[in-house]
Amino acid sequence: MSAPAPDPDARGGPLTAATVLFALLVVGAVGAFFVAQKLKNQPAVVGGQRFAKSFSPNGDGRRESVTFGFFVKRSTSITVEVVDAGGRTVRTLEEGRRVQAYRRQRLRWDGRQDDGRIAEDGRYRFKVTLTDEGRSIVTPGSFAVDTTPPRPRVRRLGDQRGSRPMLLPTANRKPFRADLVLRGWYPQARIVRTSPGPARIVRRLPVRVTREADGGTLVGGRPRSIAGEAIWDGTLPDGRPAPPGTYVLQVCVRDQAANLGCGPRAGDRDAGLPQAEPDGGYHGRGGITVRPIGVQPRLDPVDGDHRLTFFVDARGRRYQWVLRRIGARRDAVVARGSSREPLLRPRTRSARSAGYVLAVSVDGERGLERVEVPAVATDSRAQRVLVVLPAITWVGRVALDDDGDGLVDVLGNGPRSQVRRGRVMTGLPQGFDDVRAVLRWLAAEGIRYDLTTDLALAAQGGDGPGTADGSSPREGGGGPRLDGHRGVLLVGEHRWTTTGLADRLRRYVRDGGSVGVLDPAALHRTVTLGASRLRRPGPPTADDAFGIASAGAVRLDGPLQIDGDEIGLFTGTDGRFDGYATGWPARLPDGATKVAGAVDGRDRLIVAGVRIGRGLVLRTGLPAFASRLAGDRDTSELLGSAWRRLSR
Repeated sequence: MSAPAPDPDARGGPLTAATVLFALLVVGAVGAFFVAQKLKNQPAVVGGQRFAKSFSPNGDGRRESVTFGFFVKRSTSITVEVVDAGGRTVRTLEEGRRVQAYRRQRLRWDGRQDDGRIAEDGRYRFKVTLTDEGRSIVTPGSFAVDTTPPRPRVRRLGDQRGSRPMLLPTANRKPFRADLVLRGWYPQARIVRTSPGPARIVRRLPVRVTREADGGTLVGGRPRSIAGEAIWDGTLPDGRPAPPGTYVLQVCVRDQAANLGCGPRAGDRDAGLPQAEPDGGYHGRGGITVRPIGVQPRLDPVDGDHRLTFFVDARGRRYQWVLRRIGARRDAVVARGSSREPLLRPRTRSARSAGYVLAVSVDGERGLERVEVPAVATDSRAQRVLVVLPAITWVGRVALDDDGDGLVDVLGNGPRSQVRRGRVMTGLPQGFDDVRAVLRWLAAEGIRYDLTTDLALAAQGGDGPGTADGSSPREGGGGPRLDGHRGVLLVGEHRWTTTGLADRLRRYVRDGGSVGVLDPAALHRTVTLGASRLRRPGPPTADDAFGIASAGAVRLDGPLQIDGDEIGLFTGTDGRFDGYATGWPARLPDGATKVAGAVDGRDRLIVAGVRIGRGLVLRTGLPAFASRLAGDRDTSELLGSAWRRLSR
């Protein structure tokens, strides 16, 4: 039997369907091509498109919005949107509004999205939808939302080298030139006094552009300024010399979007005055220090009858100096003279411990200028009691620009603050009157003692580089040591101490030594002593170096009363200590024993003798204690009793 013949209808059915589908796709593609070509060849239906290349909706009042100008060539309804680089709509400016042909439209965008937030910096376009025709046109050109300010800076002031401020007056009395990095348009410069007192603009300076960009965008018909210079002679607008203080040269420019950028950066308020960076400093090298005279004392004690050391910066002028020894009633003149040399080394002319004050004066632009600074000399023979002065706190609180950024550096400016270990002073340290009062009391009593500073003791003990870690050695660490003394008296406010020195004082007491603390704020904060800087100051803690806790000062409603005295601490006093307004109540650490005490009306322990280990801590708890030594018998008697305990 033969095979049946193939059915032509069965074979042709599927082939015909595929052919038809393919033909339809080809026809559609060709049709779309011709439609597109027809649309391309039609005249543009949106014309006259104009808008700025950038704007900055940052609230400074300049170029806060962008205006889109255009017209349509046929009357129609339109919707206008702002779209980002990805084509997403961020703001609808107009929706379904009927417009007439060739009537110019102007729509403004303030930089806000539909949700009210400012759009992110970036490129954007305008999109116009012709509602009647179902067509959308996106502008071929884009524009920028730019709220990031430029960052000009001061590259160098005069012959400034390293991280130091420019000093005025200059040695040759001539103006100095500031080299500026601009990178913007419309440069301006101003001198801002940052300390003392609140920051304020004291002088505006013209900027001479020394280099411009080759090509690029023109603003106001000018290319972008790259570098420039400004000159200041240290005077105010009325011609008077600027008063002593810390200043910064702030340079500002605007970018293409009219953002104002400054170095140091400008704050949002107060006329754009300098604002610190997150690290606590100013951006750039614009620091200026105006001082007619500055003196850097060496704060390590010298042996009796040896030379004290001072470095005097009188800006090249001849200066006069007088050295005085702190005495019982008045400070005796030890030596005097005049010099132009920066190194001054007068003799103490005494074998006994004493504090000294050097006064240096010079004829400046503002008349006679005078500076006083402290110095320390210890006894030529070893004594039983060691008196320690708070040089770490003195140095840490000097309002001085160390790094040339135009902002004073003090240890109280946060955990990142740091200061140079050796610093120029322009006056006696804050709190020096209390130190002088105790030294005068010792002189009046005819007491001999060893004298040093906590800075010298910390350096001796290996706090910081130069000892255990093998770093380079550090200058300092002279004078008497802690060990070998029967007692130690801390005079003045030892606001900061190194961890190493605090540990040594604690061990000294536990091993049988006695320590007197006159200021209750002492030893509640730590700081790190580096090769050349004091850095990383810690916050105040309730416990001091011996573990004695206090929450700080409280008001005393009346006189104190003795609450036990096993060591004769209050011998010669009535224990009342009338007239003290405030005190620091003490809470003893575990294992400590109170051996003497005076309490207030609420039974809070103010004056205390505390046994810790085999030693003794004597704590007045009275911030005004030193200031009342000369005029209050009970205060004087208490220090006398404490001294006898320290001397045993």
